[in-house]
Amino acid sequence: MNARNGLRRHERCKDWISKIEAIQPKVTKLLEDKTAEMERLSMCGYCSTNFFLTYCYGKDVLETLEEVQSLLSSKPSGEVVRTGLPPRIEEIATEPTVGLEKMLETTWSRLMEKDVGILGLYGMGGVGKSTLLEKINQKLVEKKNEFEVVIFVWVSRDLQVEKIQNAIGERLGICDEAWKKKTHSDKTSRLYNVLAKRRFVMLLDDIWEKMDLKKIGIPLPSQENGSKVVFTTRSKDVCARMRSHHVLEVKKLDEENAWELFRRNFRGNNTLSDPEILKLARQLCEKCEGLPLALNVIGEAMAYKTSVPEWQCAIDDLDSNAGGYPEVEDEILKILKFSYDDLKDERVKQCFQYCALFPQDAGIDKDVLVEYWISERIIDEGGDRKRTINEGHKIIGDLVRACLLMTVDTSEKVKMHDVLRQMALWVASSFGEKDENFIVKTCAGLKEMPKVTDWKAVRRMSLGRNEIRDISISPDCLNLTTLLLTRSGTLVNISGKFFQSMPKLVILDLSTNINLAKLPEEVSNLVSLRHLDLSRTCLENLPEGLGKLIQLRYFALRGVRTRPSLSVISSLLNIEMLLFDTTFVNMESIDVIKLMENLKGLGISIKSTVVLKHLLSIPRLASCIQHITLERVISKDGPLQLETAMASLRSIEIQGDDRSRQTDRAVYRIDPRAARKELRLEPRPDDRTDRTGACFPDQLAKPRLMVEPELTWVEWKPRQTIVFPFWILQLSKDLGHAGTRMMHEPDPADCPEDALSVLLLTAKEPPGSDEPG
Repeated sequence: MNARNGLRRHERCKDWISKIEAIQPKVTKLLEDKTAEMERLSMCGYCSTNFFLTYCYGKDVLETLEEVQSLLSSKPSGEVVRTGLPPRIEEIATEPTVGLEKMLETTWSRLMEKDVGILGLYGMGGVGKSTLLEKINQKLVEKKNEFEVVIFVWVSRDLQVEKIQNAIGERLGICDEAWKKKTHSDKTSRLYNVLAKRRFVMLLDDIWEKMDLKKIGIPLPSQENGSKVVFTTRSKDVCARMRSHHVLEVKKLDEENAWELFRRNFRGNNTLSDPEILKLARQLCEKCEGLPLALNVIGEAMAYKTSVPEWQCAIDDLDSNAGGYPEVEDEILKILKFSYDDLKDERVKQCFQYCALFPQDAGIDKDVLVEYWISERIIDEGGDRKRTINEGHKIIGDLVRACLLMTVDTSEKVKMHDVLRQMALWVASSFGEKDENFIVKTCAGLKEMPKVTDWKAVRRMSLGRNEIRDISISPDCLNLTTLLLTRSGTLVNISGKFFQSMPKLVILDLSTNINLAKLPEEVSNLVSLRHLDLSRTCLENLPEGLGKLIQLRYFALRGVRTRPSLSVISSLLNIEMLLFDTTFVNMESIDVIKLMENLKGLGISIKSTVVLKHLLSIPRLASCIQHITLERVISKDGPLQLETAMASLRSIEIQGDDRSRQTDRAVYRIDPRAARKELRLEPRPDDRTDRTGACFPDQLAKPRLMVEPELTWVEWKPRQTIVFPFWILQLSKDLGHAGTRMMHEPDPADCPEDALSVLLLTAKEPPGSDEPG
């Protein structure tokens, strides 16, 4: 048999072939003697010059023919030979990569650790997971004696166990005719028995759900057998379900490597030699946000575009209609959409689409996002607000683990990759057929409202961070449910007719329009409104008709000095979240607020100890407080037990001034586990300080502390420009009766007049070594 052709004998044919090989020399000898025998014949072959030799030769020929006939009749059924043992590893053609070296080194290092048998690699679509796995395969080619067999299997989205078994069987050289007739369990047993005897590496690319390795026939890797399984997936949850011994995230490229990869598409031409095109190319590269798939596809599409208008058009189109490019739609959006399609819950898909309304590169506040979903009725746990909020945060976690959202530096926010954002908008527009379903023009430099062909088709609109000054159009928005018009420093006027035809509007967010001083009375006619955010505007007064918004569930006036009249508040009986923690409330306000039976969350500001005590005396109302600001609240009767009353407390801001040092100390006892999100302390500047220009907090960074459930360290290290340093406190192991102690007891002469006097923190557990968040 020709071993060089990769052929070898079947076991059942070995004996038969041995007999063939045994008779072969005899046949060869008879054929060689044929010429001499023919020469001995005479009289046309009827006589011989040596009858004895001729007789012997004829007898040998006859016996040999009988043996050959017997062997032919006893030939085993089926093929005599089959494909031989496959190579230990099959090389896969790979191209040079950019920015993957460090990740490859880390992955290889982890893979070679004895206690890592199953290694999971996860990341968003197009980030380079498959390329990384191919590079690992290439490194295994170089490690000739490490493993007996390396098997690379492309799994794909529709997990087909039989297809995977056949691929492994082919690599092991056992996939013959008999294999094809085996049942699933027979194949599982056969694969297991073969692999159990070898030290293998199984490289599984593109897993979308848990694979039961045993049911396929793959022995579980262990330190004893020394085998390894490495897989790639878009979902971190899959890594957990696969019981990975270690998990690594394949992240997008940094700015430098992204530009290098993008620029490689222009080798061989001088397109980027034009300074204007070079500048636009960098902008286009930035829009890919380090995603290798996008960098390559868009780079290839632009490689021979040599005019500035072509490049500018590409940038504009990618901002507004990425699906308009066939290359982008076919090679990027459709590939990324697999991750979207894999979301099992239709609600989660809607939540994902909603995230596209936020500006690119902007952190998305989780709490705000969940409130939007609730108001849009995308999520609703039967009226149980707490369960609904928990479900919303679970969905955010699901999207993060599916690599459809990204975490940022703070745990309070998430972010959407711009290419995924384009995919979400493409899906929301019915794959480009209904572009005006979602109108998202954030950070677009708009100076007026965008041109819309059919306002009736618009369902959601986001126009944040633009330069619109005046809105005076009267669009017919019969199906508009969400309008986000935020963070515009130029917006000063919105005419009443703008709101005249929005019967289905449920979310209106006008927050952080810092020059918006007036709200038209027509807002009161938005009878479907459930979510109204007017925070951080300069509204001088509010429409009296707001009391007609009886569907309103969420009302925010944070950072606004104006508060609604008591008559308006008393009419909003369905309010669940009421946030006006910049305007100080009085006794009468609290008595009105306590009538809101559906209230679940409250943000409030207080500068009177009497008012605070009155609030704390109403358990149902006190338990709703999530955000509170206390200014110059001094308790002469001992520390106020805030944590027992405010079970929902998420942030607290304590403001003090120099008078608190001249009289009693402003002392608050706060359980760190109650202030779950932020604890901000802010001194009030006096007139002398204002004259110096060091106006706190507008011109100075506010000290912020992200408080974890178990706080062990509280520290403020003010920048040199901050005039108001804070004392440094650390929770003591020996809490004693005071609960805290000063680590560095300051000399009174060193303490600025405006420093907060005392913050008393309590904790029941000893401190750890973690740094403050």
